Amino acid sequence: MDIALFADYDGTLALPEKAREERPLPPSLEEALRKLAALMPFAVVTTKDCQFVMKRVPFASAYACINGIEIHAAGYVAVAADVKYDAVERLYRKATGLNALVEPKRTWRGDIAGFTIDWRDSGIPPPGLEELVREASGLGIRVVKYSRHPFLDFYGSNVDKGNAVRILKALLGVKHVVYMGDSENDIPAWREADIKILVRHSLNRGLSIEGVIPIDYEYLPAYLQEVAKNATDIKG
Repeated sequence: MDIALFADYDGTLALPEKAREERPLPPSLEEALRKLAALMPFAVVTTKDCQFVMKRVPFASAYACINGIEIHAAGYVAVAADVKYDAVERLYRKATGLNALVEPKRTWRGDIAGFTIDWRDSGIPPPGLEELVREASGLGIRVVKYSRHPFLDFYGSNVDKGNAVRILKALLGVKHVVYMGDSENDIPAWREADIKILVRHSLNRGLSIEGVIPIDYEYLPAYLQEVAKNATDIKG
């Protein structure tokens, strides 16, 4: 088909509080996604690293990971050429001393290309975080802040999900894309999509993006089942 489904992972396919679990997708959602994956290219576009997300969503056609830094599609693996690995490693080591969960984002070779500082368990940003953000800016490391999510992302490259969507479209040979996301970090990807879906959950109720269709997470499986049915009818 000449259309593909691309989706963010954390907060879109998996609820934020479930994202780190081994089986984070509800059975009804996984069933609907597997049906769609058999009908059209389905790609996960995520801030997680590929090793993490491939274990949890193993049936996708392609993956764009670490906010677009690494892409697996059509038999190719590509990593952005401008990653500042030494600076990221230096900041990551400092971040592990903060009172928060620090999640490294590794390429397929094991290099740390980014990391997340997550304080959702404590409920407050850890002391020393602002100092680390200032140091990151001085080193040319990209810092992604969220208005409603209790974490920050640090990346060693300036690529974003919009870059990832453009590359995936070319590698998968599709002209049209449905993109599902849940946060400000998905805006570059929505700009590249023909149909833009905002998945609602407890952390993004107040988020409003022009031209984006909101769908509550609990209704997502039924919506995707209907999409799969329509796609089957068209294909038949």
